[in-house]
Amino acid sequence: MASPSSGHRKQILLFLAAVFIPCLALVIFGLQVTRQERELAGKRAAEERLRRGQEFGQHLLVRLERIKLEETQRAAALPEKLSGFTYKNPEVILIGLVVDGRLGLPWEFSPAAQESRKALEQEGYLRKIQDGEQAEFQLKDPARAAALFRAVAAASRDAAQKAYARLLLARALAKSRKKTEAIYHYRELLSLPSSVTDDLGVSLYLYAAGRLQSFDADSMEVAGRLCSAIDEKRWSSPVETSMLGSLLERVAAADPPVLQADERVRACLSDIRLYEQKLKTIQGLQGNFETHALLLGQGVQGAPNEPAWVSDSDGSRLMSLGDPLAGTGRLLFIFDGLSLLSSMRRDKGFSTAFPEEFRLTAAADPLGQSLGPNFPGLKIVFPAAGTGSPAGAWSFRRSFYLLAMMLVVALTLFGAYLLWRDVRRDLKLAEMRSQFVSSVSHELKTPLTAIRMFAETLRLRRSGDPAVREEYLDTIVKESERLSRLLNNVLDFSKIEQGKKVYRPAPASLVEIIQETTRALEYPLKQQGFALNIEYEEGLPDVGVDRDGLEQALMNLLTNAMKFSGDSREIGLKLLRQETWAVIQVIDHGVGIDEAEQILIFDKFYRISSPENERLPGTGLGLSLVSHFAKAHRGRIDVDSSPGRGSTFSLYLPLEQES
Repeated sequence: MASPSSGHRKQILLFLAAVFIPCLALVIFGLQVTRQERELAGKRAAEERLRRGQEFGQHLLVRLERIKLEETQRAAALPEKLSGFTYKNPEVILIGLVVDGRLGLPWEFSPAAQESRKALEQEGYLRKIQDGEQAEFQLKDPARAAALFRAVAAASRDAAQKAYARLLLARALAKSRKKTEAIYHYRELLSLPSSVTDDLGVSLYLYAAGRLQSFDADSMEVAGRLCSAIDEKRWSSPVETSMLGSLLERVAAADPPVLQADERVRACLSDIRLYEQKLKTIQGLQGNFETHALLLGQGVQGAPNEPAWVSDSDGSRLMSLGDPLAGTGRLLFIFDGLSLLSSMRRDKGFSTAFPEEFRLTAAADPLGQSLGPNFPGLKIVFPAAGTGSPAGAWSFRRSFYLLAMMLVVALTLFGAYLLWRDVRRDLKLAEMRSQFVSSVSHELKTPLTAIRMFAETLRLRRSGDPAVREEYLDTIVKESERLSRLLNNVLDFSKIEQGKKVYRPAPASLVEIIQETTRALEYPLKQQGFALNIEYEEGLPDVGVDRDGLEQALMNLLTNAMKFSGDSREIGLKLLRQETWAVIQVIDHGVGIDEAEQILIFDKFYRISSPENERLPGTGLGLSLVSHFAKAHRGRIDVDSSPGRGSTFSLYLPLEQES
């Protein structure tokens, strides 16, 4: 005869053959179609990105070349404007001059600075200055030095020569303790234009400003001159910039404190710090110019006359060489990439052609798209494919296939789950019923055998000793009670399953119920050698419980403690109060229960699977009935246990609220 499980296996195999195989074929077909459409969409998207990248490159090239042409024409007409850092187009960061492969920065080819340098290096002038310095420093005669410097200043016709001589004159006067006259000359020098410089290209008025500060002169006068120099918007050398920043810091920190709150001084100091950062960037470009010059000089591969625009690593700056200027070199244009993109976005035609967000990036970025041969080392990254792009839009057919596949797979898995759950539940119930019948049969057989054996012995009158006969009768009574408990468990469980179990709570003394229950178990406890230790807490009030139900629950707990005590022969029974609960604890020191099993032991028919438990009698209903009793009385049953250390079962029953 075939087992029930073999029939279930056949159902599963038929289900797999009838549903899973067609579903698998549909899924494979759908995946194949989806993969092909994805590949085709990817190719279209790549072609579209390439086209848009080339189109963007053309827009960018037109904008860059137009600005470069405007600035080239302006520089050719007004070469002195190259020394200023305000350009016609705000996208321009710097216009440098490339001569013999070297990048010259604006302050290096300022015409005024070059003329000042030549004037100060004239042999006759330089010799007279050296005579005055010899008298000042070697002969320690500042008065004679002042007379020599005064003569040089009076004889000079060049502004730089006269100013430099007066600067040295003021220094010598200060050493001669003619402070008032020295301050007079320094104030005169403070009004010099920034174009009057020394041989290092540093404006001479800065030296006068520094000396005036040391004399505690009017700081606002110095601050006004320094700020006016910043307002000139011209490139200054790193040395001059550092001096300007230091002087402004000293002005901002000067007394009286009102100067510290001067808005103009703070604004000028902020401007010079920003300029210093810009200067560091430009000096870095000058240091790495050889690398960029190689790319700039090559032009566009295959078309050397085409303009090439080279970018730094993140695309924030773009640079390109202009056409050669007569008699000088080639202009180098450095543009701010972010400012350029911002101005392009404000253009209506451009924003219509490229409404999405984008960013420029280095050529090594795998997400970037080439802008064409005019922009080596630069790419554009468009946003992730949106609803309107070919790569991002799901076609209706592909969406239908995916939806159908998902629906079929979901239904299949749901049907398989339902079948698996039903089969598993049926198998488990069948196994539990079989185990229950076997357990009940075994449990019934043991007391019936004992009752029959002792009853036959009494009927045959084999023992005339009254004590022995009394013992036989006690055994028959105890085994009858054991049989009654077993039948009561089965009947109670049957009533619970049918929803007919009714408890009739009434106020009762828990101490009396415990005493009656333990008296009923005296014989099996004594027979198996158990010592039952009972502890009561004084003053517990009566509790509303079903007396028979509580006795049955306590017997089940004590019987379990006897079964699973192992080699231990000591059981504890405590009655105590915890806040609003009356708690009955049954404590054994036996095998214990694993934490994972502690939730399951209160399920019907459940028994812990182990070789030791299989040898012990039981139906798996005792703890289930205790749990039902506790819930019916608005209480609960808890277990605290660990393997090898025994178990403590705590039955919580609510106490009546005291008024």
